[in-house]
Amino acid sequence: MTINDISEYIKNGNREMSKEEFLEAIEIFKEDAEGEALYVSEFLRFGFALGRFEGNPFLDDLHLCNQMYIATVQGKADLKKLHLPYLYLKEMEYYTLVNSYSECVRIVNKIMDLGEVPDFCMGACLSQAIDIFMGCGLTKEAEKYVEAMRVFSNVCDLPARNLIMIDCNLMQAYAYMGRRKEYEYFRKSVSRYPENSLDEGVMSIVKLYVLGSEALIDSDREPTREYVREVCELMENGAFRTGLTADYAEMVVPIFKWIKNDVAPEKLTEYVLSMINASEIIADKLEMYSLLINDIKVDRVKYAGIHNDYFATLRAYYDNDCEIRRHEVIGEMMAYEMEKQYRARAMTDELTGIGNRHAYEAEVDSIIAERVNGQLPNNVIVFSMDVNGLKHVNDTYGHQAGDDYIRGAADCLKMTMGNYGNVFRVGGDEFAAIIRATNFPDEEVVALLRKHLSEWSDSYGNHLTMSVGVGKSADNPECNIEEIIGIADEAMYKDKRAYYQQTGKDRRQR
Repeated sequence: MTINDISEYIKNGNREMSKEEFLEAIEIFKEDAEGEALYVSEFLRFGFALGRFEGNPFLDDLHLCNQMYIATVQGKADLKKLHLPYLYLKEMEYYTLVNSYSECVRIVNKIMDLGEVPDFCMGACLSQAIDIFMGCGLTKEAEKYVEAMRVFSNVCDLPARNLIMIDCNLMQAYAYMGRRKEYEYFRKSVSRYPENSLDEGVMSIVKLYVLGSEALIDSDREPTREYVREVCELMENGAFRTGLTADYAEMVVPIFKWIKNDVAPEKLTEYVLSMINASEIIADKLEMYSLLINDIKVDRVKYAGIHNDYFATLRAYYDNDCEIRRHEVIGEMMAYEMEKQYRARAMTDELTGIGNRHAYEAEVDSIIAERVNGQLPNNVIVFSMDVNGLKHVNDTYGHQAGDDYIRGAADCLKMTMGNYGNVFRVGGDEFAAIIRATNFPDEEVVALLRKHLSEWSDSYGNHLTMSVGVGKSADNPECNIEEIIGIADEAMYKDKRAYYQQTGKDRRQR
């Protein structure tokens, strides 16, 4: 087995892979993941080619390999931007299949924290978050992601196949929340796609969403005969069972509960069992088994093939599952928020509220990680800045006035450069800014900074000045980041010497 053999397997959708071949492929990917991650694209396609199902005997091996690739690509800027969101999606998929909702929420947060994410990954991430919170009965938490999805649906660039599924998710979410106006809007939105633009499998999934959403929003009414007929026709033709990835329980359980008095129990049981077989996620299977036992109340003798003790396990799971998932997810949310606040405090200068030296060094490290063939990106601009006359203010008016002086400098920096990049306090009266831009008007920005500084004054009438130096990777392509910082520092010291010569002040004067 070679990487070429794996590529042939990926291309040939009809070819089956033996267990021995699979294990050889996994060893190739593990070795690659521990090294340069040259085959990460092939690994992702390999995972999708194998399919997504709860009984996949290779699930844990794929997951381990996926984690190894994540660890490697995080340190490689070119691979990280391209592949990390998709690797996280595979993580989310795995934890969905093994029913670990807190881990799913953790991965959702990781994807959201990436900032720049491909539209496909963002759509899948938001959909999963909505499903998790609705499944846990956390409607208020779900609303945040529903609104984010609504905004995303207006700006994303995806094929019709993906766009209609986003609209279906929104339609279902608003039906779940009982917001009829929004539900009706997306119900109309779903119908705007011409059927000839989508294949039969997709259209049948859409139909399932439409019927499920109607069952949610109108559950207090009786279903119409037309509705029941449409459900039965959809179940009979089975077009949605074509290998498409879908989580069925959230759609079909409301449908079957709504029509249980209008369809013969035997036929309804047949439909539910067919959906259990079509479902990929164990939690969905359990929810539908519970529907058979608690709502349809299948005859235990007639359906003896489904073991009573298995049903008992499913019932026990169902009775506790919602509460377990709710607490599990809430715990993960709280842990994430606490960690985020801790990270923010650890990276924030207490006096000024801007980034501290740790944050500055972290950004420098991220720039180092972006090197290609040892060369920095050509859009790195470093500003080195130092407050003038702080010692005089401290010695004359006290350290409280000196603190006000430093806070004033930070405020002016945020006002001037905060929209372009990040600003940091790296020492007592030392500041820095890192901006990522090409053709950046640094002279104009420095002039604006000096203007803002001159307009600031404290209660003693003191005005601010700062010495400023700039270093650019575009002007110094042969330099590393330390040398760019050194260029900015040297320019700042030159500016400071000029300031004291011009003002005739001794920088050590009291």
